[in-house]
Amino acid sequence: MYKKNRVLLSALFWFATLMWSSLVKAEPIDKFIQALMKERHIPGLQLAVIKNGKIIKQGNYGFADLQHQVPVTEKTVFPINSMTKAFTGVAIVQLAEQGLLNIDDQIGKHLPDLPEAWQSLKINQLMGHTSGLPEILAANRGLETLVPHDADASWQEVQKHPLQFTPNSRFSYNQTGYVILGKIIDKYVPEGFTAFITKMQLERAKMPQTAQAGFDYLERMVPNQTRQYIHLSENNYKNFYGEFPYILRTAAGMSSTATELANYIVSLQQGELVKDLNLLWTPVQLNNGRTEGFNNKENGYSMGWQVNQRKYHKAISASGANAVTMSIYPEDKVSVVVLTNLLGSLPITFVDEIAAYYIPGFNDEHKQIAYQPMAYLKSLADKKGFKNFASVFSKAQLDTGVTYDLEILVEWGNSLVKHGRVDDGIAVFEFALTQNNEQPYYHSSIAEAYELNKQYSLAFKHYQQILRINPHSDYAKNKVADIKAYL
Repeated sequence: MYKKNRVLLSALFWFATLMWSSLVKAEPIDKFIQALMKERHIPGLQLAVIKNGKIIKQGNYGFADLQHQVPVTEKTVFPINSMTKAFTGVAIVQLAEQGLLNIDDQIGKHLPDLPEAWQSLKINQLMGHTSGLPEILAANRGLETLVPHDADASWQEVQKHPLQFTPNSRFSYNQTGYVILGKIIDKYVPEGFTAFITKMQLERAKMPQTAQAGFDYLERMVPNQTRQYIHLSENNYKNFYGEFPYILRTAAGMSSTATELANYIVSLQQGELVKDLNLLWTPVQLNNGRTEGFNNKENGYSMGWQVNQRKYHKAISASGANAVTMSIYPEDKVSVVVLTNLLGSLPITFVDEIAAYYIPGFNDEHKQIAYQPMAYLKSLADKKGFKNFASVFSKAQLDTGVTYDLEILVEWGNSLVKHGRVDDGIAVFEFALTQNNEQPYYHSSIAEAYELNKQYSLAFKHYQQILRINPHSDYAKNKVADIKAYL
């Protein structure tokens, strides 16, 4: 009888467990995540959602290791790549709150041995990628430094290169600035920036796995760390491996879990890490008064954090390798952490869809123009015409609350030209140049459009302007020589 009862109880327990598991799996957000992973070929994903200072959802999906079919669990540690920059931003603000620096200090005040042309650059310009510094990472070499396999030689070499553009005239993602930020932190913290971040942030925010993983990225063995993948084709993945030398670890290298990052967000918002979140999250303003970032969504960059400026449900985010993101919606008191092990999965593009499950009215119809600002601007321009494009643009910004990315605007202008709407494209380019006259891309776009219109003298003027910005441009030199035949 005892054995029968034990078997019955066991069966009931198994059935109850199965039913509970089914209920959990039936949550709409889980179904959404699973469908998304299938669509985007994401092997493994970890999710955490915070509302009103509490973690209300934690989910683990798929595989941390495809080769051995190791599932993602709550303890799985994900490389967070450039999300590390957010921790560097907090470290700099902490030093500012200690009175050791100001975020708008010229860097020569703290590191007087830097090249003379760099001395007047400001700390917040380095943080916001508006400095114009030459890039220490070699082009087309993945994570390789300027001098292959030699970080110190790369540091010496990059200091010989000229600034790439007038400081604070535009946004250009750059790792050299974060090398300098690490050197500034190291000057005031003898034990080094990694120890400073561990002590002042990870320990305070109760992030033991993150602290244990350290800043070595994929070089050493980290317990429960997921692999990283690149998707090639259906059921076909490539393993990704990379290393960051010490000088680049203010830019990337950390690993964490969704739950610990959620703890970090709570700690940050409760004032346990910095006193002034405005100092941390206010985007760097360019010389023209605008802000810039990666695109129309992440349209500002602050102290290591991306700022999503729009009319509805503004957000602050930190992302890395197009594989991980944490997005904070301050006005809604909701935050979402999404970690994946697929490079290029771009969770920043679907994190709003997750947030919508927890923020009432997020997807109301009248708000859609703020989430699709280019579609709204295009429809407005087609309706009102391009003759007074500045007025059309101003209305679009007012209605959406979005600080439009001018480079995306110029790309649209090029598309108009390609489809035979040359004058409309020129109207877009002319406006973009009123906002930033130091962007070679804008000048080349309008010059080529003028060439199509056989307005050679106007084209010539803009090719000459490119040479004033970059005297070494072979493209502009050749164009100037070609057009002289028509003048």
